[in-house]
Amino acid sequence: MRLLRLVFVLLCSCGEIELHADLEGPRVFASSLLRPRNVEVATFPEITVDFSEAIDPASVRVALVAWEEVGRCEYTPVCAAEGSGCERGRCMRDPLSASAVAGLMRGPIAGGVPVAVEVAERSPAGPGARVTVRPQRALQARVRHSLLVFARDTSGAPLVDEAGAVAVWRRDLVTADEGSGGPEARLAVPPSGAVEVPPNLARVATSFASPVAIDRGATLELAAEDGSTVTLIDPEPCPGWVPGLCLRWRPDAPVRSDMAYRPGGGSLRDLLGRPAVAPAEPDYFITAAGPDVAAPELAGASVASLGPCVYARLVAEEPLQLRLTIGAAQDEAVAGPGPVTLGLRLAAIGAAPGTVATATLRAEDLAGNARELAIEAVLGDSLAPLAPPLGLAEILANPRGPEPAQEFVELVDLRDEGPAQLWEGLVLADRGAQAITGEEGDALPGFMTRPGERVMVVATGYDPDEGSDVAPAPGTTLVRVDGSLAAGGLKNAGEPVSLYFRTGDAAPVIVASYADYIATGAAAHAGRSVVADPQACDLARAWRSQPSGSASPGAP
Repeated sequence: MRLLRLVFVLLCSCGEIELHADLEGPRVFASSLLRPRNVEVATFPEITVDFSEAIDPASVRVALVAWEEVGRCEYTPVCAAEGSGCERGRCMRDPLSASAVAGLMRGPIAGGVPVAVEVAERSPAGPGARVTVRPQRALQARVRHSLLVFARDTSGAPLVDEAGAVAVWRRDLVTADEGSGGPEARLAVPPSGAVEVPPNLARVATSFASPVAIDRGATLELAAEDGSTVTLIDPEPCPGWVPGLCLRWRPDAPVRSDMAYRPGGGSLRDLLGRPAVAPAEPDYFITAAGPDVAAPELAGASVASLGPCVYARLVAEEPLQLRLTIGAAQDEAVAGPGPVTLGLRLAAIGAAPGTVATATLRAEDLAGNARELAIEAVLGDSLAPLAPPLGLAEILANPRGPEPAQEFVELVDLRDEGPAQLWEGLVLADRGAQAITGEEGDALPGFMTRPGERVMVVATGYDPDEGSDVAPAPGTTLVRVDGSLAAGGLKNAGEPVSLYFRTGDAAPVIVASYADYIATGAAAHAGRSVVADPQACDLARAWRSQPSGSASPGAP
């Protein structure tokens, strides 16, 4: 008994004894996703989550899940599907039930985006650990996603919410446009889904949603289905494309037979310096069992003049690199399989109308096999009246303002020098160049231009100050026609436009044309024009949607 008393006295003389157990779970202290719903998040984000204390790295579970698309809402924010909401023109519904979210506490959630997770013991923003989440490929553009995170501290206590209840931390994010997190390569040649691609592949062309830096030292990966990779090197601009929107590459090693390949990341950078990332919806091609040693077939190719250009047309049986040469003038394109058109302006060739010239068409396939074909062609019509040197530069068929009053077609005087010139006898029609008979369209009143000047063809009711659309550049000449443009105005979805010239009983002469290559009917395209280099021939690759997202009437 005395011994027990002695022990008690000794313990008390040493001070108080503290018995402590960590029974409170960790909390999320901060995050790079500041709100419950975050918008315009880059498609390749780096997301950080900071905790109130140290956590067990082995306990961290993360899921990044895209919402389900259950309809479209471009024209109205109302979605018919139960439980869905409108996000960037798509009706989207949360695919995760409460029980599925809670399931992250016990194990992974199926169907999420593959992510890389990094755990740092100390966060620069708070008292505890930091978890960094990076997707292993770009996220789908303009789609809502949910990020779920769960963890335990080093004592095993689970994550809790602000009320102290055990919970999975969740934030939603809506992604921005494709390429907002770095260049995402899409296959141009071979096209996505191509099969029987020769394993002795000589070139690969990739396109991009926004311009990339053209650097000969840049690389891009081709990822194979078996996990191996081939590096694409020596990039060069694709002929006929807007600079930076398409690059042609050379594989640094042979691709394998009977294998699927898709574009990945690389050192290639966009104009903001962001490196290439694996795309959200990867394109792919499948190689053949053996090499291709046969040259392309060109037997069905033809060359003919139409309006201000001479065109070469053929049906390609495989993807081809094509070049049309007449004299010193050349046009190149990467296209096929399917119908392909190349074009050269007669002015660039420099030959008199009616001249018989030799057009040389060269085709090179994916394996580097090449063939040339020489075709004699008559360049223009020596008996046709000389057409005005005018080109089509911009068309707004789907304005935000009243229709058809606020539609316009922009013309450019293609001369480099000379005095102001009066142009008469011109007609604007909403038909393709090959369908013009000379009996359709609106006759334009006479108007004058100086070399390089732009004019707008508009309807009688066009109001430059209406305000719903971009106003014309100061000083822009308006050429007004009765009623509306062409036959009842231009369709919102777009339609062909041809400018032709006619004098007396002579046959009509095409001055410039647009064969309607771009669909402009979507709500997102309202107020956005289509534009081209006015010197270009009527080719699909010459036209694109106005890159600013609106229109630029009267401005270069």
